Amino acid sequence: MANTPTVFTRPVKYHADGGALLAHLAQLGLVDTVQDGSRPTNTVLLESADIASKQHLTTIAVLAASTQITCTGDTVTLKALDTTDGPQALKAVAQYLSSAVTRQSDSELVLHLPSVAEDSAEEHARLRERSTMEPLRILTDQVVAHPHLPLVAGAVAFDYLGTYESLPSVADGANTCPDYLFFNARIILVVDHPSGSCQLVGASLDAAQLSAQMDALEAAINELPAQAPSAPAEQAAPAQQTTLAASTQQAAEDTITAYPTMSDADFCELVAKMQQHIAIGDAYQVVPSRGFVIDCPQPLQTYRYLHDADPSPYMFYIATDDFELFGASPESSLLHSAKTGQVAIRPIAGTRPRGFAPDGSIDHELDIRLELELRSDAKEVAEHVMLVDLARNDVARISAPGTRKVTQLLRVDRYSRVMHLVSEVTGQLASDLHPLDAFRASMTMGTLTGAPKLRAAELIRQYEGTRRGSYGGAVGYLRGDGELDTCIVIRSAFARGGKAIVQAGAGVVSDSVPQREADETAHKASNVLRAIAAAQGKTLRIERNLVSKEA
Repeated sequence: MANTPTVFTRPVKYHADGGALLAHLAQLGLVDTVQDGSRPTNTVLLESADIASKQHLTTIAVLAASTQITCTGDTVTLKALDTTDGPQALKAVAQYLSSAVTRQSDSELVLHLPSVAEDSAEEHARLRERSTMEPLRILTDQVVAHPHLPLVAGAVAFDYLGTYESLPSVADGANTCPDYLFFNARIILVVDHPSGSCQLVGASLDAAQLSAQMDALEAAINELPAQAPSAPAEQAAPAQQTTLAASTQQAAEDTITAYPTMSDADFCELVAKMQQHIAIGDAYQVVPSRGFVIDCPQPLQTYRYLHDADPSPYMFYIATDDFELFGASPESSLLHSAKTGQVAIRPIAGTRPRGFAPDGSIDHELDIRLELELRSDAKEVAEHVMLVDLARNDVARISAPGTRKVTQLLRVDRYSRVMHLVSEVTGQLASDLHPLDAFRASMTMGTLTGAPKLRAAELIRQYEGTRRGSYGGAVGYLRGDGELDTCIVIRSAFARGGKAIVQAGAGVVSDSVPQREADETAHKASNVLRAIAAAQGKTLRIERNLVSKEA
């Protein structure tokens, strides 16, 4: 067995549908599955599409991982997922962080990594302190002779902010998950859709085992038809019924209802409370949220519907033993380019529906009118510019002096059912900061929190009363070369035990109309809810007042 990882690269047949390919490999038992074999686990699927053309761009799928890394508060737990590379990864982390080790075996490593900097410490010093992100840094610093590896991929909860800032303690929510959860990849699938290329990349200390595993994956991928069957969204319509009673029963059976975690009336009251805090100067803007709970027996199948129906810059499916998380997010969290050293934040705020004709097609004249309405809405523009200022502050904190720029301002991006105002702020990452330092410094994004961010986060905790979990957090990856690509977890669903919760928020300012903000949350959640319904061959109904029993 080698002391350094052996790397294998295998070109395989191109597949356009990453979700179908993952489901196929799980069915064959070639990726980890939950105990009953019904779905994959220990895997991450990340995909992207061009905003304008909707053309699919890239797919990165973690097909085998050596290690699962989870953070809860100031405790980080690393679990080996194999018998060779996982234990070695644990040893490497333990060697660097020996003083933080509280428990260690070949299969598990537990670290205690409390924040040590005082709240009053100089800000740059706080950014550079040892943090719970340190194990991710160590794992991606391992030497592997391939541009795609090492790679850690996973999710960071909104509540991760509370691990290094003082936030009110609250109960777990319906979509509570670890403060972060990542997988250290052994084998990944990399797809370049424009060129139609697809390759397996693997690295392991056990070359023979890796080769055999990649042989099996290669054979399975090559035997699957290149044009995988579409997710069965267009199922045949039910036969026409001849009686009113039968028609009524059929309609009921064909409808699925999403129930809110907070009624319209209660959400309007929450908006009013936030406006009271804004009026006395506690904040300029706060982004309260609520969830919608719906039956979701097949999250991976639903992800495939969402992927096809709403091509987005960030599409993701993460599977663990405990939960599945999937979505199609339009908004990046933090980007760091390994090639240029540039960091970027792209705030999205300001929304209008697309202009639909009665037949469901886009009425381009109406669509343009709605864009003009959005661009000329003083409230929307002022709110957006406020969030651009937040992004400017965040980028300035992590950038070399004089490099911060607003490279795009008030652009309109169109998605399947909505359009958004979008801007971009960039800078050159300071030479003494790691991309993970930059990520912590900008967590969480102002578009999901408000301004100022920390006070807005305190108000959110105080009035929402539970952890937000995945919603408003981030999904993405970090490579060994420093490439960091993350998105904000919005337009997403957190699935556990056959139920999914789809959470959405609204930016509240002094002149917000509470009912309009309640309407906005339902509108933002509707696309994912509609995909969940379609995956079951049903029509969506969104309840606005009868609160979910799972709330």
